[in-house]
Amino acid sequence: MNPVLLVTHNCLELTKKCVASVQEQTISVDILVIDNASTDGTREWLSEQGIKAMLFDTNIGVSIAWNVGLELAFKNHGHCLVVNNDTKLPPYFYNKLLSYDLSFVTGVSVDDLSNHPEEWKQPAEYPDFSAFLIRRSCWCAVGRFDQRMKFYASDCDYAVRAHRAGIGMVNAGVPFHHERSSTLKHATAEERTEIQAQADEDRRVFKSIYGCFPWESGYSKLFTN
Repeated sequence: MNPVLLVTHNCLELTKKCVASVQEQTISVDILVIDNASTDGTREWLSEQGIKAMLFDTNIGVSIAWNVGLELAFKNHGHCLVVNNDTKLPPYFYNKLLSYDLSFVTGVSVDDLSNHPEEWKQPAEYPDFSAFLIRRSCWCAVGRFDQRMKFYASDCDYAVRAHRAGIGMVNAGVPFHHERSSTLKHATAEERTEIQAQADEDRRVFKSIYGCFPWESGYSKLFTN
């Protein structure tokens, strides 16, 4: 079985589509959902479907959830596919990423899968952390995601640390559908304010480490040495 890690916080209808697309992969999968205090019926649906899940009563954030899930996956497997719950994968996605002899490889987000062939651009830099395959070798070399960044920027931090550890991160150009910013779009006004405030704090943590914010002009320079 090939492990899949999925982190959820509400957005049940998107989660249903995501899980269905994972279950339709051309290789066997074993799904683990880490639920960050959903209140929209996600937990009940996961139980009804018999999907393995870890349920947290507070929103522990993406970084902690990834760390918890990946530590479990790597106890018995050499790789794990990590996907956002607002994604929808084509059936060949997991197997295609496995075909790359790389420690870390991602697909690329698109708005409409019907407009793209199975592989529509050459592998490139700038990994897409919305759907990525990570192997134990990368995890051992780079380490855990930095939990000081709860929702945002820990992916950018991981990319920098991987570069410094000599681990290549490749966007393979394999398309998957992504409903971007779905958590914010479906959040209440109060929760949206909390998430945005935490995102700002996460970016400040990143800047305190590297001297720049993610994706501003100084960010690319972190990969030049």
